[in-house]
Amino acid sequence: MSKEQQAYVITGATSYLGEELAKYYSSEGNKVLLTSRKPISERSRKASECLEKLRNDNVIYLSDIDLIVESSLDQLRDEIKRFIPNKFHVINCVGYFPDYKMIEDMSIIEAKKVFDSNVLSLYNVAHKLIPLMCERGGGHFIGFSAHTAYQHYPKMSAFTAAKIAVESLIQGISNEYLENGVIANTIALATLDTEEERRIKPKGDSSSWLKTDEVCTIVDNLIRSSSNLINGSIIHAYKYSKTYFGQSYFDRIKK
Repeated sequence: MSKEQQAYVITGATSYLGEELAKYYSSEGNKVLLTSRKPISERSRKASECLEKLRNDNVIYLSDIDLIVESSLDQLRDEIKRFIPNKFHVINCVGYFPDYKMIEDMSIIEAKKVFDSNVLSLYNVAHKLIPLMCERGGGHFIGFSAHTAYQHYPKMSAFTAAKIAVESLIQGISNEYLENGVIANTIALATLDTEEERRIKPKGDSSSWLKTDEVCTIVDNLIRSSSNLINGSIIHAYKYSKTYFGQSYFDRIKK
């Protein structure tokens, strides 16, 4: 049975997960609007090149959208108005992890970047796009948290605090806009199996890490659920790991 065509806005599309979601939804004939900041790293440049190849009548890619800048947010909202005539879903993949650092070793500038990328960008997207979602009859609004929000791992304090804030913000959205048809959820992720994670956790048990395509399935199942009962829920996505309790956390992140 073919799936009904829907419309999606995916922010942070040059991230590993964002890129996977972009390919996942654009392959099904959906209307998909992708955004990212101007690529600055080799990884983001390669992802941007991949996203450019997805462009067609149903897929557009805005490659210079900074979700901290209001003019960029206005551009995004106006492009959605032009490109998507009906209901749409928002999947927020913007985020930043600064590597493992003690609080004393992380500069205030870098800590601000953690909160800007993970929390303020999400708030700004909600502020600009949820009124339009309400006008169009609602839709899903999805953000991503992390397993550390429950374990409070050492050397991740700023990132953990930011992800807890993400969960609180999503739950606030779920309470404020359900009557307008907006369903908001957070997916709390364990480690994603990416090149970057393998670099920063060379001794981690990658056999239990999440594949990005597995997360796509979780997102899609959420969006296609017709029940309001999931509104505000936090979905925990992780696999059982034989080494999780048997191996020291500090051994897993040791370089």
